[in-house]
Amino acid sequence: MVIEAGARPSCLYLLISGLCAVRHTGSQGQDLLLAYFCPGDFFGEMGMLPGVQARSARIDVATDATLLEIPYDEFLKLTDRHPSFWLELAGQLASRLRTTNRRLAEMPALHAAERVWQALSAVVADGGAKRVPGGQTLRITRQDLGKLAGCSRELAGTIIRDLAIAGRLELRGQTIVLLDQPAPSQAESLP
Repeated sequence: MVIEAGARPSCLYLLISGLCAVRHTGSQGQDLLLAYFCPGDFFGEMGMLPGVQARSARIDVATDATLLEIPYDEFLKLTDRHPSFWLELAGQLASRLRTTNRRLAEMPALHAAERVWQALSAVVADGGAKRVPGGQTLRITRQDLGKLAGCSRELAGTIIRDLAIAGRLELRGQTIVLLDQPAPSQAESLP
């Protein structure tokens, strides 16, 4: 665990390598996976905002990761010398908001298979996968994939198997390889 929900904030982080999972406990005690952070992402910045007294989510390391911990006062000193850090941070926040808005708007209208494909594609597009010949690999549990796609672990597993049969990805143990090919258009149906 990198950040514990409810803890007093004192620093932000820059993810250098690996993946971190953003988790929140729902109103009924369920573990909600909100997103993954990928290399180059800042997180923990909300604690710098006025009135924020506690961390709002838990951040766990999802793979081997290297993080840079930056105390808030040091970040402020850095931004005095390099104001572009504020633009980078604001750009990342705007991108997260756009992604969240799109997911909330599209999720009810999309078939579960399309939501699973979009969740996989988003992790890959955000830099959360490693390039290998013929595609990109990522490790994600069926349970976490289901949480990202708004479906059960079982349904996520079934869809992954169907995508493998259709030749869109390969399964190599716990690793998923998204094959190099164009993403499907809205008109195409997923298996």
